Amino acid sequence: MEMDDMGLVELFGYDELDRELLLSQNNLSSSSPEYCALYDFRDEMTPEEEYSYSEQVLKSDGFDVSDIPGVNCLNQILPCKIDYNYDEYKRYSQLAIDEYNRRFKDANAELEFVKVLKAMGQASRGIRYYITFMAKDLGDGGEIKTYQAVVLDGIDSVTAKSFRLKPPEDEPESCSHGRRWFWENHL
Repeated sequence: MEMDDMGLVELFGYDELDRELLLSQNNLSSSSPEYCALYDFRDEMTPEEEYSYSEQVLKSDGFDVSDIPGVNCLNQILPCKIDYNYDEYKRYSQLAIDEYNRRFKDANAELEFVKVLKAMGQASRGIRYYITFMAKDLGDGGEIKTYQAVVLDGIDSVTAKSFRLKPPEDEPESCSHGRRWFWENHL
């Protein structure tokens, strides 16, 4: 591993290879001619872009971050095209639901997958996905609710790191402190 990559790993927990993994989710490589022809990305945000991005990350905990055209920074949370890889995002959602059902089976809680609504991706020793999906709460009469999970597709395993009900849109703007996570290991 080169010294520059070692510094990235120490600072951010990933290296250039993790960034390439995220790009490959959209069938691109930063060195491919198609990528270079289609995208002219900067690797730094302007102060205004950084402020807007930070506000979105803090408000949504990474689950609802807009694309910043022309910017592709390391460790940036990027929107994923769910139509492109829907089955994969469905599998990650199901993994989170299975973990929820396993953890809360004694409480007579059970969820059943309905559909993926949104996915965000972030390079992080693999790809960390922030997935918003709908599921039936069988313990609450089959009511369909919106959930959010952080799933890490790591180098040697896929793990549901965190899980929660999606907070209401009108919830006061603050980071995840005070929001109800069923479990959280991604922070």
